[in-house]
Amino acid sequence: MLHGDTPTARMRARSTFMHAMELTGETQRVKPSGFSSVLIAVFSVVATLVIAWYALFAFANQHYQSSVFLALILPICFITTTLHPRIDIVTPVDWFLGLAGSAAAIWFAMSDARISNWMAGFSELETGDYIAGTALVLLTIEICRRTVGAGLTVVVYLLLAYVAFGHLMSGSFRHPGITYAYFLENQVITTDGIFGSPLYVTASYAFLFVLFGNFFVLSGGGQLFFDLGAALTGRMIGGPAKACVLSSGLYGSISGSPVADVATTGPISIPIMKRLGLSPERAAAIEATSSTGGSMLPPVMGAVAFIMADFTGISYAMICLYATLPALGYYFGIYLLVHFESTRLNLPRLEESQIVGLKVALKNNWQSLVPLAVMIWLLVKGYSPAYVAAGSTLAVIVGSWLSGADKRVGPRRFVEGCVDTCMSSVPLAAAVAAAGIVIGCIELTGLSGKFTLLLFQLSGGMMIPSLILAGIILILLGLGMPTTGVYIMGVALLAPVLIGKFGLPTMPVHMFLLFYACLSAISPPVAVASFAAASIAGANPSAIGWYAMKLAVAGILLPFFFIFNMGILYVGPWSSVGWDTLMGGILIFLAAVSLHGFVRRMPISVATRTLFMALALGMIYPDALAQAACAVVGLGCFALLYRSARSGETSQQLAAA
Repeated sequence: MLHGDTPTARMRARSTFMHAMELTGETQRVKPSGFSSVLIAVFSVVATLVIAWYALFAFANQHYQSSVFLALILPICFITTTLHPRIDIVTPVDWFLGLAGSAAAIWFAMSDARISNWMAGFSELETGDYIAGTALVLLTIEICRRTVGAGLTVVVYLLLAYVAFGHLMSGSFRHPGITYAYFLENQVITTDGIFGSPLYVTASYAFLFVLFGNFFVLSGGGQLFFDLGAALTGRMIGGPAKACVLSSGLYGSISGSPVADVATTGPISIPIMKRLGLSPERAAAIEATSSTGGSMLPPVMGAVAFIMADFTGISYAMICLYATLPALGYYFGIYLLVHFESTRLNLPRLEESQIVGLKVALKNNWQSLVPLAVMIWLLVKGYSPAYVAAGSTLAVIVGSWLSGADKRVGPRRFVEGCVDTCMSSVPLAAAVAAAGIVIGCIELTGLSGKFTLLLFQLSGGMMIPSLILAGIILILLGLGMPTTGVYIMGVALLAPVLIGKFGLPTMPVHMFLLFYACLSAISPPVAVASFAAASIAGANPSAIGWYAMKLAVAGILLPFFFIFNMGILYVGPWSSVGWDTLMGGILIFLAAVSLHGFVRRMPISVATRTLFMALALGMIYPDALAQAACAVVGLGCFALLYRSARSGETSQQLAAA
C-alpha cells in the first residue's frame, strides 16, 4: 500500500510545498505562528465562506467581488512572504503593506455603487481613488515580485515604462501619450486592469476548485489515487514509475497545481523510484512532468482553464471535453518513455506489500468517488463553474462524514483546508492581479496590434514559423512566470496573430497556448515543478528540467498536431475524431522511440532516430494518405528493430547458458 495520506505525509508535503514556493519568487515564504497564524486562519475562513456564499446563494459584480477577494488575500500575501531572501521573519513593514493593501481594496468595494455607474470620459477620480489606486498598483507589483519572481515583474515594469515614455519613441511602437488619471482609471476603475477577468475568475471559482482539491486530499482522496496507481501498474515492469505517472496525473487533475501535486505525491513516489533503480534526476523528472500535466487533464484542470472559458466564451464543460484526448495523449507520451526506460534498465516491479489491489482500494476509499461523481454531474447539467466548485466541495465535506474519524472534515480540518487553500492561492492571486496590469497596459497603448505586426514580419507571414515562434515565446515567458501568467500573456500578444491573421479556430489556438503555458512549469532554466521535485529527490534542477522536457514530448508536438487535426479535440464527425486520435497516438509513439534511442536494450543509430522523428513530424500534415504512409513506415521500421532486438537478447541468453 502506498501510504500517502497519513498525518506525517501531510506534514512532509506541506513542508515541501512551502520550500517549493520559496524557489518560485524573490523572497522567502514563512510559516505563520502565534498571532499571525490566528489572523491568517480568520482571513482564510472568512474568504472561503464569502466566496462560497456568492457562488451558491448570491451574486456580486466583477469589480466588487474582486475587491473583496483582494481585501482578504493581500494581508495573507504580505505576512507570509518576507521582504528579501535573506530575511526569514515577517517585519512591521510587511504587516503595514498587508493592511494597506486590504484598506485600498476595501475602498473600492465600498465605492461599488459609484463605480458601477462610472462613465468613461465624464466621471472623475476622487482623491481617495488616486490614493487607493496608486497603493493597489504598487502593492500588486511588490507582491508579484515576492511570490512570483522576476519574470512577470520585469514584464510589468517594462510595460509601465512603455506607458509612461512610449510617446517619446519613434516608429510604429510610438503611442500618443497617456495621462496618469487615464492610466489609473484603466487599472482600478474599469475591469480592464487589476480587476479584470483573470482576478475575477480566481476570486469566483478558481479559488473554490483549489479548495475542493485540498479538502479532497484531507478527506482521504489522495490515498485513493495512490492505491489506484499501484493496483493498475504496480505489477508491471517499472511499476513504481508507472504508478507515479498515473497517481500524479489523477491528483493533478483535481489540484490543478503542478507544485502542489509534486509536494503531495512526490514525497511518496520519488523515494520508491530511487530505491528501485532510477537516478534522482530521472525520478524527480517523472514526478515533475506527470504533475504538470494535471493542469491539462479534466475534470478540474487548473486556473488557466477557467480563465480560458472566460476569454473564449466557451463553457468550462466543453473545454474539459476538448482537452480530454490531448491531455491523455500527453500522459501516453510520458508512459511510453517510462516504459522504454524501465525495459532498458530492467527496473523491478512494485513490492507486493505496497499493492492493495483495485477492489480493496475502492472499498477503503469509495467515499472519495462521491464528490467526483457530483462534480461531473454538475458539469453535465450546465451549472456555472463557481456553483460546480462550491457544490463539489460541499460534497467532499459531507462524503467525509461517511468515513472513519481520521478522514472526516470537522471544524479543525475545515480551518486547515481553508488556510492551505489561501496559502497556496497567494502566488496565483499575485500573478493574476499583475497580469491584469499587463493587459491594461497593452490595451491602453494598442501594443497587441503592434506586436502582431512584429511577429508577422519575423515569421515572414507564414503560419508554421509563426506557430513555432509562438511556442518559443511562451516557453521564454515561462522562465519564472506561473502557468496562468504565461497563458494570459499569450492570449494578449499571440492569439490576435494566430486567430486574426491566419484565421485559425479559437479553440485549437487557446489549447495551443494552454499546453505551452503548462510546459513552463518544467522548462529550464527556471521550472517551478522541477525545483519542487529536486528538493525532494536531492537532485540538480537543471538536469531534471531537460529530462522532463524529453518526457513531455507529447506536450510539445500535440499542439501543432491538433491545430491542423481538430478531430482529437472532438471537433468534426466521429470518423475524424477516431482517425485523428489514432494518428496522434502513433505520432507520440514514433517521437518517443526517436528520443529514447533504444528498442528494448538495443541502441539505434542517429540516422534511424532522425527518421523516426521526421516521420512523427510528417504526421502533423493534415492529409490522411500522408499520415497513413508515415504511420506504416514508422511502425514497420519499429517492428523490424524490435524483432532484431529480441533475437539479440535470445542469442545472449543462449550464449550465457
